[in-house]
Amino acid sequence: MNLPGKRGNLYFSIFAANLATISVATHYSWTSPTLPKLEAPGSFIHLDSNEASWVGSLNSLGNIFGPFLGGWLIDRVGRRWTILIADLMNLLSWVVLLVATSVWHIYLGRFLGGFSGGILFVAIPVYVAEIAEPKIRGAAGTIFGLSLTGGCFIDYCFGPYVSYSTLIYVNFVPAFLFLILFNLYPESPYYLVRKSDDASATKSLTWLRNSQSPEEVQTELEKMKVEVHNSMTKKPRFSDLVKIRGNRKGLMISCVLAASQQLSGINVILVYTQSIFTMAGTAFSPSVSSIIVGGCMFAALAVSFPLTRVFGIKNMLVFSGIGMTIFQLSFGAFFYCSNHGYDTSAYWWWPLASVVGYILTYSVGFGPVPFTVMGEMFPSNIKGLASAITAGLACWFLVFCLPSTSTMSPKILGSHMAFFLFAIFYFP
Repeated sequence: MNLPGKRGNLYFSIFAANLATISVATHYSWTSPTLPKLEAPGSFIHLDSNEASWVGSLNSLGNIFGPFLGGWLIDRVGRRWTILIADLMNLLSWVVLLVATSVWHIYLGRFLGGFSGGILFVAIPVYVAEIAEPKIRGAAGTIFGLSLTGGCFIDYCFGPYVSYSTLIYVNFVPAFLFLILFNLYPESPYYLVRKSDDASATKSLTWLRNSQSPEEVQTELEKMKVEVHNSMTKKPRFSDLVKIRGNRKGLMISCVLAASQQLSGINVILVYTQSIFTMAGTAFSPSVSSIIVGGCMFAALAVSFPLTRVFGIKNMLVFSGIGMTIFQLSFGAFFYCSNHGYDTSAYWWWPLASVVGYILTYSVGFGPVPFTVMGEMFPSNIKGLASAITAGLACWFLVFCLPSTSTMSPKILGSHMAFFLFAIFYFP
């Protein structure tokens, strides 16, 4: 099957793989509409504030360990099959949540969902970076962030208006769509070259470059073989990440970007969106405010693709960091005024505008860029290990350890000091 367009086959492969990303991303916003229902009197599984906090954070705990399995799998079974394993594990997590009869079942489902997401945080950026043409690689990597936002948007839109079980059925859809399209896109030619399967690598690259001549495909394949051969002369070792200057620099850049992404407080807002807007008392209902936030994030990430190509990664990160600082300070100032007795009723738009501004600036820079960079930064032989360390430790371990996601209740998360602290990390 050949799709129309100069890069039709390539974009289809990126889209098909990222259906799995959309599926796991629903876990990150699932708590926003679901926790208020489970904490309400008469819920079939009633959660107290401490249990609700664990439900919100156990997804991040699973994300810590998933990248290490993902880093091992992408070199053993391939990028494509690793994505399939993560999707199946994600389906299992939703099944556990669907049949849950106690809080411990919800804990297990949340952990499994995070574990599958951790695998994908390694596999998808590596797969996309390896199949994309060099000149569009950075921009193509932003589709990963767009897919994450698309998954979150699903639960923001449906969650407040459907039952607990119906929302889970909705979340099954992207996972099953991925299974349907799984056999229609190829394995990474880089991985096939690593396995000395030149015939399959040629077939894969020819299909991905459907508008190029056989000579152009062969030239790219030869360059690929040289890159893989150079990176495979030594077996991957952890010490190589520290001793080799290029690897050391790449690991430092990737870890700093991933840590900065999480220190912005994005997961606090995604996990507790409705609770935060309930405390803020906006004129819009918390559910409508959540939909607005999700829609703005999706729209901003959609335009981040061309913006990254035009302005470059560094400029988008600088713009993103400055914008997030301004809007986090604005949101913190609103809660400061509200908590200290000032009448903020005339400024109903203030908290919503602050969050929307934060989401827009986050989504064009620190949202998609860190994992795009991670997929490009390392040689083939050590890419799995480096990606696991970046995604597992620098990103998700930090998320779980942050008091705002693991030990504080949603009410404490809404205090002005939390947002002031998040803003500090992005002072230019």
